[in-house]
Amino acid sequence: MLNRALYVDGEYLAKNPGWHVEESAWKARQVVRALRRNDVAPKTICDVGCGAGEVLRQLQASLDSDCRFWGYDVSPQAIYLAQARASETIRFELGDFGRETEQFF
Repeated sequence: MLNRALYVDGEYLAKNPGWHVEESAWKARQVVRALRRNDVAPKTICDVGCGAGEVLRQLQASLDSDCRFWGYDVSPQAIYLAQARASETIRFELGDFGRETEQFF
C-alpha cells in the first residue's frame, strides 16, 4: 500500500505537477465504453482518488446530462486542482470516501 502522506503533504504534486491530466480522456473513454457495452446509464458517478478531476469532466461531456458526479481525494492539492473543474453537476470533496461519507453510489 502506498504511503498516504505522499498525497497529503504535497510530495506527489511536486513529482507529478499535471496530476496525470493527460491520461484522463483515455480513462474516461474506457469507462464510457464499459458502461455502453453493459447498457448502464448511471445517474451518479463517484471517482474515489479523483486527482485533478479531469476524468469526471470528460465523463460529464459523454454521459446523460442528468448524471451527477462526485470526486473524492485525500490530497488537498488534488482537490485544489479539481475545483477548477467543478460545476453544477460535478462536486469535489477532500476526504477519505470510505470513512467520511454517507453518500451512496
